[in-house]
Amino acid sequence: MGKADPVTRPVKLPEARSGATVVPLSPAVLAGIGAIQAAIILAFIAPLTALIPLSVFIILCIIAPFKPSMRFFMPVITRGIRGNNAVALTFDDGPSPETTPHLLALLKKYNVPATHFVIGAKAAANPALIKDMLAQGHTLANHTMNHDVFIMLKSSARLGQEIEQCQGVLADHGVRPLMFRPPVGIVNPRLWRELLVRGMHCVIFSLRAGDMGNRRVSGIARRIVNSVKDGDIIILHDRALSTEQLVAPWLREMEQVITGIQAKGLRIVPLADLIQQPVMTAVKDGAAQGPVAAFYDGIAGAYDKEQNEGFISVLRKAEHAAVIARLPSFVKKSDRVLEIGSGTGLYTLELARRAKEVVAVDMSDRMLGILKSKAQDEHLSNIGYRAGDIMDMNFDNRFNHICAFSSFEYVPDLDRLIVRLAGYLEPGGTLYFTTAHKGFLRFWAQVGNAMRQGVWLHARSIHKVRKALLQAGLEPLDITTRGATSIFGRGLVLEVMAKKQ
Repeated sequence: MGKADPVTRPVKLPEARSGATVVPLSPAVLAGIGAIQAAIILAFIAPLTALIPLSVFIILCIIAPFKPSMRFFMPVITRGIRGNNAVALTFDDGPSPETTPHLLALLKKYNVPATHFVIGAKAAANPALIKDMLAQGHTLANHTMNHDVFIMLKSSARLGQEIEQCQGVLADHGVRPLMFRPPVGIVNPRLWRELLVRGMHCVIFSLRAGDMGNRRVSGIARRIVNSVKDGDIIILHDRALSTEQLVAPWLREMEQVITGIQAKGLRIVPLADLIQQPVMTAVKDGAAQGPVAAFYDGIAGAYDKEQNEGFISVLRKAEHAAVIARLPSFVKKSDRVLEIGSGTGLYTLELARRAKEVVAVDMSDRMLGILKSKAQDEHLSNIGYRAGDIMDMNFDNRFNHICAFSSFEYVPDLDRLIVRLAGYLEPGGTLYFTTAHKGFLRFWAQVGNAMRQGVWLHARSIHKVRKALLQAGLEPLDITTRGATSIFGRGLVLEVMAKKQ
């Protein structure tokens, strides 16, 4: 069977949002800056040596697209969590009428889950096969609309269109993939931004069969089984073979892959379990879909542990102690409280113990899910949950207090945010929040975050916060700096309390 004809599908690209500021700061950017600086210095010492750092940078840029595991251009997921004796099967290039029904029957026979990185054009042409994949419990991910192997050489607009059109096809089946695999596993410097604005991650693989897209069937199982290790993401292909006579040998190879892996004492688990991140989600109107939701959905399971380790734990403990000491002074049993950026509930549970009702808002569905479990364990039934962007939400009632702890950094327009929140405060109500304090040390934390999340966290001065409060008709009661005071500045965190007159 020949290559599928390209399918043109109307596409609506993501609209500009009031949410996070996307800044995909990769090692390549820093390496480029460093190479230029080194070249300038060397040019004054020995002019010809100035070519050395520039040449090294160019060589890295040539190699990096073909070696995404270098993470030179962007973060990529190349393997899963080790220690669970588990691997994941992924199939590229489907669905194909010649192979997919046989593959699904084989997976069902062994009760094995798989993730299918589907081509949008093929999915549009074979909706029944997509329906069967979902009905059998498999997950779907994005492999572009038309599988153009040269897509990374084309414009950002074209790359984004290929991703978005495939998302649109799968949205017709009620799912939104969160994972993307580029054709031939090649990345480029523009891909990270295109994925960030769509709330997606890049998944490659740690073990391949060398099957050349099902052009080389013989020996697939042997190559996989001999090399497979705990945590491997295995790539195989679900695409039409050159002749019908090869379907049976291919299926035997697929069966031997499954039985061979299991014979080695390894479990085949869903990709989401192996990488501990969701691979797809249901299409939901109004749900946050940007980089912040995607990042926190991805780290939700490890978030609490992360907050209690390393340098960040020192900062968080100081912030936590200040907040817990402050709450009894203004939160009463009759109060309604709105908390923005509730996360896994570090402060939400404390607010719920003290107030009549708490509405917890967060970008991440998974973070809210963990919060719900904690609340159930404590038998707290006075918490409501809202997933999404606070700038897009409306509330039926006003609140006695609005709180936010280290979440306003994600909002570029603080003035607009505080005006909006002031409208939901009762007269005499309190706005209480902590946020990043602008300074030298904070700047480097912002750089680190841009490299990790691809998002710039906004830090504010005391003057900026005070001005925003006054413009919104709020009376500043206290603005205090907390944590890591040094010769470079006063504290990394601002603790702010204001009152609606």
